[in-house]
Amino acid sequence: MTGIMLNEKTHLRPLRLPQDTQAVADLIEICFADTMDPDGWEYLRRMRTWGALPGGSPGPSMSGFVWEEDGHIVGNLEIILPKTTSRYPLIVNVAVHPNYRRRGIACRLTEKAIQYLKSWNYPAVWLQVREDNPAALHLYGRLGFQERARRTTWLTNPTYTSPTTPTFSHTRTRRAQEWPLHLTWLSRIYPEQIAWNLPLNIKRFQPGVLNTLRNILGESPLWHMTALEHDDYLGFCTWEATSYFADWLWLAPNPTQTPQALYALLPIMRQKFGRKRPLSINFPAGEFEEIFGECGFYPQQTLIWMELPL
Repeated sequence: MTGIMLNEKTHLRPLRLPQDTQAVADLIEICFADTMDPDGWEYLRRMRTWGALPGGSPGPSMSGFVWEEDGHIVGNLEIILPKTTSRYPLIVNVAVHPNYRRRGIACRLTEKAIQYLKSWNYPAVWLQVREDNPAALHLYGRLGFQERARRTTWLTNPTYTSPTTPTFSHTRTRRAQEWPLHLTWLSRIYPEQIAWNLPLNIKRFQPGVLNTLRNILGESPLWHMTALEHDDYLGFCTWEATSYFADWLWLAPNPTQTPQALYALLPIMRQKFGRKRPLSINFPAGEFEEIFGECGFYPQQTLIWMELPL
């Protein structure tokens, strides 16, 4: 550890784009190949494409640091910088080559990122870590990061069979006058604290001529469904088409009738929208897991969302 600290000036440097793109992509693949989902592999493909383009990368607004030894990048940390004041910088892709681990490289990269973000007066920095990565959790906890949320991503299960639990509900397209209730329940599952860091644009859910035209003409159309039991609202669900591996479902169940809402909405959304492409749901971890399984979804991963006030 002491040797690394003494030589930090010759090993730790800012990320250079696009020069470092290919080496960083290779390092990420070495470190995370066993846990990457299809979107992760697509991200790597796009990284390599950006790095090969003349004149630089048109990718996300990104900064970061690398650890270099013997002319090779063996450690990496990237920072996605916010585009608006309602968002925060996000640390991603903290990776250290297996041959160079347990030497404090990840710690020094993270500390350097924190110093950098403090110098730009950001109020806080966030990161996400897999629930099954105790070493990373220990590191970030030691540096002062605090858990803010724990979220599970669910994907449609190709071996799905219909749930046996009977339901007396029915579903239909959401009506404009139902939007205030929809928004209330949607904000409960996707509160502002975490919604900023999801591919979720709640403003697009609001009824109106402009959003209707966007949904018809845009590349990511939306479709809102309402579930009712007699005259009681069970909840809402929105399907959103994407260019990623899976389309998204955004759930907004009645908090007093969540099981009934899931049993009513999940099978119909899968039947209506999940035949050609997988469907993905982001939901609070540990909640109604058995029902998600019965309705044809499996847990892809659980991420712990952590924040460090600066």
